[in-house]
Amino acid sequence: MKTLLYYSITTIALILTWENRCCNALSTVSEKALVLSEFVTYNEGKVDPVLNYIENTQESLGRPYGDFLDAGTGIYSLRWIASLLHRHSNPGDKLHMSSFVAVTADENFRRDCQAKAEEWGVNDLGEVCVGNWAAGYNDNNIEHNGEETLCKSKMFDTILCDYLVGAVDYFAPFFQDQLFLRLDKHLKPGGVMYLTGLNPIPEKADGAADIFCRITKLRDACILLARARPYREFPTDWVVRTLKQTGLKVTNVQIFKNTYDYAKISRQLNAARSTLPFIKNDDLRNTMIKQIDDLDEECKTVLEICPGGSFELGFDW
Repeated sequence: MKTLLYYSITTIALILTWENRCCNALSTVSEKALVLSEFVTYNEGKVDPVLNYIENTQESLGRPYGDFLDAGTGIYSLRWIASLLHRHSNPGDKLHMSSFVAVTADENFRRDCQAKAEEWGVNDLGEVCVGNWAAGYNDNNIEHNGEETLCKSKMFDTILCDYLVGAVDYFAPFFQDQLFLRLDKHLKPGGVMYLTGLNPIPEKADGAADIFCRITKLRDACILLARARPYREFPTDWVVRTLKQTGLKVTNVQIFKNTYDYAKISRQLNAARSTLPFIKNDDLRNTMIKQIDDLDEECKTVLEICPGGSFELGFDW
């Protein structure tokens, strides 16, 4: 019987569970980069609540991570996986991770992650590969648009989709509703799937938080003017509804609220600035530069009157 534990905070974790079965493989791990053993789900000096939750959940399930798929990898999630490989290298460890596959749709990301895997001493325990989950797939198993080769015939004990749902619209537009079915094909009986994501930023908000709504709209406008696609986040109710339609049972939902300070907000402003060289019309580009700079200054003014220089808005799931 398929069941689902759906976890939501400022990120959400979805846990898919089948009949108990898991697999152990590699028995040793490089001692290089032992500092990773101290990573323990930290983000900017603070415990990452989502990764910490995933670790606690996995421990409570009493299952090894086994063969691990990071379905939408990045430096941050790969660093966490490397830390798990170092911390749970003993085959006798009940949380033993035996191997990993990290997938990205971007070749530049692949090169960056590959270099980090080598630096962190886990390169021999898995692979970083480039591919698109939408290629050659439909739910009737009729291949089209090329052969479905990504992770073909590979099965995993644990699958991580770390903010993958929101990224799909950039790499594989309109494929979101098929993503869970596609990944389900690679989950072993008794396996676990964790999903995390950001609840969409609202159109507007009361008080200080409205500045962030406006900044994210400006960021996306810049991305579109640069002839690219912005990410598209999905709310928890859409995720739950879509999972139920695939036959999965949602059993738990938790939410982590987001707090924004200038450091977090400035990342979105800088994301907007990074598109400017690709806006070819000089007048339009200069207008967007002024809009970004004006919102940057307004943001600093708003935060000066906020307790602790920050405000709450939305959540991750």
